[in-house]
Amino acid sequence: MNEENVKKGISRRAFIQGTAISAAGIAAAGYLTGCSPKQEETSETNTETGGEKWSWETKPDPIPAAEIKKTVDTEVLVIGAGLAGTVAAISAAEAGAKVIIIDKNDTTAARGGHITAFGTKLQKEYNISIDYRQVIRRWVYWAQGRVKEDLLWLFAEKSGACFDWVRDMVEPKGLKVALWDGYFKGPDYTEYPVTHFYYKDGSNFIYQDGVIEGAGNAVLLEALEAVINEKGIEIDFKTPAVQIVRDGDGPVTGVIAGEAGNYTQYNASKGVIICTGDYASDQEMVERYDPFALQADSQIYFPNKCNTGDVHKQAMWIGGAMQKVEPHAAVIHLESGAQSYGFLHVNAEGNRYMNEDVNTQSKSCVKEFQPEGITFTIYDADGLSEVEQQINAGLGGGLFYGQTFQRMGTKFDMAAEQQVLDLHVEKGKVLKADTLEELADKMGVPKENFLKTVERYNEIVAQKDDVDFGKRAELLTPIVKPPFYAGKLISTILTMVGGLRTNTNLNVLDENDQPVENLFVAGSAAGDFFANDYPTICPGIGHGRCITFGRLAGLIAAGKSVDEVPSIEV
Repeated sequence: MNEENVKKGISRRAFIQGTAISAAGIAAAGYLTGCSPKQEETSETNTETGGEKWSWETKPDPIPAAEIKKTVDTEVLVIGAGLAGTVAAISAAEAGAKVIIIDKNDTTAARGGHITAFGTKLQKEYNISIDYRQVIRRWVYWAQGRVKEDLLWLFAEKSGACFDWVRDMVEPKGLKVALWDGYFKGPDYTEYPVTHFYYKDGSNFIYQDGVIEGAGNAVLLEALEAVINEKGIEIDFKTPAVQIVRDGDGPVTGVIAGEAGNYTQYNASKGVIICTGDYASDQEMVERYDPFALQADSQIYFPNKCNTGDVHKQAMWIGGAMQKVEPHAAVIHLESGAQSYGFLHVNAEGNRYMNEDVNTQSKSCVKEFQPEGITFTIYDADGLSEVEQQINAGLGGGLFYGQTFQRMGTKFDMAAEQQVLDLHVEKGKVLKADTLEELADKMGVPKENFLKTVERYNEIVAQKDDVDFGKRAELLTPIVKPPFYAGKLISTILTMVGGLRTNTNLNVLDENDQPVENLFVAGSAAGDFFANDYPTICPGIGHGRCITFGRLAGLIAAGKSVDEVPSIEV
């Protein structure tokens, strides 16, 4: 990028700060956006070639018995009160086990709302039949065979019954369930109608700044916590796990948790289930397992930055291992910025750089290779109406193109989309101008380049043939009518989806691929499920595995079998 643009303030940092993505409204709703790990200082920088150990490779000394002030006996101990942890705890309790949950935060934690499952009752109500075998084949292809296929097949076969089990629990508590109709319906890259979400009556389904009122996993967790309370399952908040208890190569027998000098030892006779989420807020772990993810502009997690991989490390200290396949995959979406849609995308030099007819994960990754990682989506006064036509005709969709919580059977909500656009203009996520020249100045890009790029794009639109990047003709729309818009595309790391090595019994495995007895893992802490990239062909697959494997882990830890859960009907 040239020096003139740097002087204009189009540095990556200034570009992000100008969007006001850390608005108080986000924090109030519990969805917090922070700076990317790349922008933070770390106290201990490490590289694999530097000869130093990663910090967690130094195993801490055992906690002295004198510091353990209390002992609590249970059968199943769940670490983490998120989606996977609450589901695991309820499942284990229903199977007859005494269960306790511990969590380092002071509340249950949930984010987002999309949940993938195959063969659910809701899909049958809509006469939707998905060949889940073909979906898994595509998934394996996406991962280039670097996943454990038996885990994927287990998920596919059990996900529908696990989802329906949750649905049956929470519907009496006032929740309703919908299928997402905003999924991408393109001819080549295609998503499947397998994405569910929960909502309450009265939700307006407007998703902005990572927040939706009355819908998504936040309302689901409220209902699951109510079930936990009804079943008498104890949750000890503000109780971080510190050390997993294991004698040599024997079974795991419990966890020491709490604060220095005032620890509690939880003895778990049947098993410990790790449901602590991912490690995206630990810069050193991200640097070790997927340094590309450090390029993301921002981060969203709830509670903010609590996903620090503490229990991944504790599992490694007692013999567990991380998955073999590296680098780990990451969920990186355009969450913190503007809606991307399928419009012209330009970089900080004012040049077009891609076929815009792809998913949000691809857009997020491609933009990181552009100058300063700065990109925009460009459209005119008719832009939203063109999106509405494309979505209603089934020509486009996907996250940050279609509406994130559009229910099956409903149309694109233009009033809601206009409200989102107005908010984004107010917050600086979208720039608005009466002329293209003025828009270029606001963007801080070279004006001559930008005007030539728009002129060239309009030529392509007129001839209905994208000879430059091959975008579908039906998605080519002109940029001619003021006002003009430039939406800032801001890549956001949501989850690192590599984790602890596991098997279909949901045990944590050691370096020799042998199970660590009585230690289980579910949700984003588990590995071997994703590779290379996050497969958005099934939006909500991360939350889907939290429910499916959370339920299976709870049953297994309580002494039951996965056969307790019906498999999908073929």
